[in-house]
Amino acid sequence: METEDVKRYFRTPSVLDHYTRATVGIGLWISEKVAFTRYFSKRHPLLELGTGTGRIALGLEELGYTDIDAIDISETMLGQAIEIAKARSSKVRFRLADACKLPYADASFDGAIFGFNGMMQIPGRENRRRAMREVFRVLRPGAFFIFTTHDRDNPHFRYYWEEQRRLWDCNAQDSRLMDFGDRYEETQLGMLFIHIPTRPEIHDDIDASGLDYVSDTPRSLLANESAQVREFSDDCRFWILRKPGARTGQD
Repeated sequence: METEDVKRYFRTPSVLDHYTRATVGIGLWISEKVAFTRYFSKRHPLLELGTGTGRIALGLEELGYTDIDAIDISETMLGQAIEIAKARSSKVRFRLADACKLPYADASFDGAIFGFNGMMQIPGRENRRRAMREVFRVLRPGAFFIFTTHDRDNPHFRYYWEEQRRLWDCNAQDSRLMDFGDRYEETQLGMLFIHIPTRPEIHDDIDASGLDYVSDTPRSLLANESAQVREFSDDCRFWILRKPGARTGQD
């Protein structure tokens, strides 16, 4: 599995339309508003990774956040985000960049977000850990990082993962997959790659990143989302991390 395989999915017209409709018609989820406003000040610089067509970054701006950088690795998705931003006279700074090699100086931000399970669309566990270490690097001490994942221990998918384990044990899994928990399958929108982790796996990745664990909560326990949001995205888990250290003159 290569990054280009992931980018190919986001160049698909149906995928671009799907994300655009979510940006224009849905905006921030209730659960996202709850989490972001709890941990991020509206006057401090924030970084959104994997912005796609800008749903979260532009939604934050609508809430009154004024200092936002947003990156994505897909030229197609980012171009659409910029077009939507222009139509709204947005001041969000969109930039083509790789989450595994952020183009920002150390300690540049007071908060970071990797929403809509975006970090789990980075192929390879070490690459996902590299992205987390990059977030650690660009955050200021005491700053928070929020990201979301699906949950491999969800009982609804138990039989699927039992079958996958049998295949991996026999070395008969899809040869394109890198780690157990990877999925690369045809969807209504195209061939989608995503890694589905367990909670212990993410805790190990957090330990390797240098960030401190704060909490994790299923979206369904944070808020009762609309049918429109539930149709756009299955339930996911919100992870709250924090860079060690005390804030300096910040609230």
